[in-house]
Amino acid sequence: MNNRLRITVSGIRGEVPGALHVGVASQFASAFSAYLESGTVALCRDSRPSSPMLQRAVSASLMAAGLDGADFGCLPVSFLQHLMGTRKYSGGIAVSAGHNPLPWNAVLLLNENGSYLETAEGSEVFNIYQAEEFQKASWDSLGRISREKFPLSGYLEDLSREVDVERIRSAGFKVVADPCNGALSSFMGAYAEFFGLELVAINDLPGKPFPPPPEPAPENASQARAVVRAVGADLGVLFNSDGSRISFVDERGTALSEEATVPLCLLSLEGRIQTLITTSATSRWTDWAADRIGIRLLRTRVGQSAVTHLMETEDAEAGGEGSGSFAFSPFSSGYDALLSLSLVLDMLARGGRPLSSLGKEFPPLHRRKLKIDVPAHRIYRVMDHLEEVYAEEKPDFTDGIRVRRRGVWFLIRPSTTEFILRIMIEGDDPVQTAAVEDEIRERIGR
Repeated sequence: MNNRLRITVSGIRGEVPGALHVGVASQFASAFSAYLESGTVALCRDSRPSSPMLQRAVSASLMAAGLDGADFGCLPVSFLQHLMGTRKYSGGIAVSAGHNPLPWNAVLLLNENGSYLETAEGSEVFNIYQAEEFQKASWDSLGRISREKFPLSGYLEDLSREVDVERIRSAGFKVVADPCNGALSSFMGAYAEFFGLELVAINDLPGKPFPPPPEPAPENASQARAVVRAVGADLGVLFNSDGSRISFVDERGTALSEEATVPLCLLSLEGRIQTLITTSATSRWTDWAADRIGIRLLRTRVGQSAVTHLMETEDAEAGGEGSGSFAFSPFSSGYDALLSLSLVLDMLARGGRPLSSLGKEFPPLHRRKLKIDVPAHRIYRVMDHLEEVYAEEKPDFTDGIRVRRRGVWFLIRPSTTEFILRIMIEGDDPVQTAAVEDEIRERIGR
């Protein structure tokens, strides 16, 4: 087991207990408390077995620093982010590892608006963490933790304002939903009832193991595909453990790539947005959709923090990534999978077309997403070597090494959430795409 902790702008992440344990979570929460100094912090967690333990450590540290906590229990991070845009909190802490495997967990930090911390904010918290300059309240000024209930009806009402809810209800969609036993599991029934859906839920027992990995993608969609075909559903959806990512299965049981999520949301929002922020690792499908609806597209580093903060800087209405993540600033500052689902349902109801017919309009691209294990101490030596190898092709170094060739592009970057290199290859020709994969593997192997 790799006992190294991943520390990023948005928080800390690692396997439990080898890398992330009560002591680490407590110290990190203490650092964030010192950074905030005072006020009430909104709290939530996902359904992982280690999440209640780590959240209690976080809560104790807040109390020790003299800060209060509003604990919303097992709740999608996207819900907490939306709430923080409507209520006043000093900050937020989510114990949730999203797409990571079950042994992993994370302590994620949110600013007062519900956005992930930006680089300068994250660096300040990390400096406090390293220096262990923690705030300690006296015995008679300790903070308090209150148990709160999430106002689901208000969230659904706000969501309904972004779509034509009556049109969706009239369509009477049958939807297969796989929340992967994650934090969304307890809320899918209320969502379906509100939007008039006939819901067929699978893997909706929070606290149970994740049946497929909690990463929405075609390779994890076999169960959802089978159920869609068996019950004659209009579509199927897969979520990650914290409700930020989504991928789709069409009515024929064909799993769409998670790269289709942002383009589908863009097509649904035609005429309502002018600028999209996405990342260096996102498919050219997003460029195609942006061109089709006539909007500006800007790229930045991978990660919700980079995307949402550039959205603020550029006054962009939308942002998203090829992981199945999408944000719409009039609704929330964070990625929200139920928002994405609502936009797609609205588009299907508006056009009266099945999801498969929309999927056929996407340009035929051949794509490979690879994860290559590299020991933590060698990752950046490997990247330095690859920079030298590809220097003559004038790569884009916005995030890792992005090389464009005629008919194909690829990106090699260290993951911020795992000890791996992530590689994205996308091209017009499958033979060329496979050749690029062989080339990269060979050069990393050296």
